[in-house]
Amino acid sequence: MVKVSLVKGRKRKDTVKTSLDLISGDIRKGLKPGKLIIKPNFVSTSVQLASSHVDQIRGILDYFREFHDKEIIIAEAASPFTGGTPEGFENFGYHQLIEEYDVELVDLNEGPFEKVPILDGKGNTIHVRVSKLLLDRDNYLVSAARLKTHDTVVVTLSIKNMVMGSIYARDKVMVHQGYKYTNLDLAELAGRVWPDLSVIDGLVGMEGNGPEYGTAIDAGIAISSTDPLAADRVACEVMGVDFSKVGYLWYCSEKGLGELDLSRIDIRGQRLKDCIRPFKLHSTVEQQYKWK
Repeated sequence: MVKVSLVKGRKRKDTVKTSLDLISGDIRKGLKPGKLIIKPNFVSTSVQLASSHVDQIRGILDYFREFHDKEIIIAEAASPFTGGTPEGFENFGYHQLIEEYDVELVDLNEGPFEKVPILDGKGNTIHVRVSKLLLDRDNYLVSAARLKTHDTVVVTLSIKNMVMGSIYARDKVMVHQGYKYTNLDLAELAGRVWPDLSVIDGLVGMEGNGPEYGTAIDAGIAISSTDPLAADRVACEVMGVDFSKVGYLWYCSEKGLGELDLSRIDIRGQRLKDCIRPFKLHSTVEQQYKWK
């Protein structure tokens, strides 16, 4: 069975690390020869609630530094319209990690890129530029996501975090092709930049009009798994979200990318029923369900 850790806690760094310790065997077994890349979410470079907290990254780094002595990169491709990746690193205190952990901060918008096909709203092929660093399957990809609602695809969790962060910032708008094709394109791109490890920070999530303008909700949990689809599935349960209404997760399952069946997921740590904290969804959620 696929393992997913679900941990309650009050201190973000410690809770995240504990969630990784619970699945350490799976993580170590899946390590790759290339670079270890941690991909946070900077959908905003000024609103901390919308973005990955630096203590989530510290928890991940504390875990890996116990046995991993190779290069670690923290990489994102934030939109220049929100300030850009360097501003996110500065505003959220990521530069402190260079001295604390000897990591490298990388702006994926600087390239290099590979053009990858997706579909427009009429089903025609178009191309977006995707980071070659994240396309390189010798690299070990960690998606450091946050528990949030979304204005187009219901929820944004570990899979979507990696997909959207892999795309050159000025091409991201091309993925927004209406409810149906946006979900299809996310699933298609996910197969190219599939995370090796998902870490979802749910100590404080975002409900309502996410991914930027929602409100805080105290969920008090962290979720980790080497199966990103299983991690996102458990996250949906915690949020009280019907996973079958989240199009890109459904399409990822159809592609055989991961496990979506809760009966085949071994949840380590807390009991799922003790962690459910229903989120208020986006005001447009009924329209979002029309991807079907």
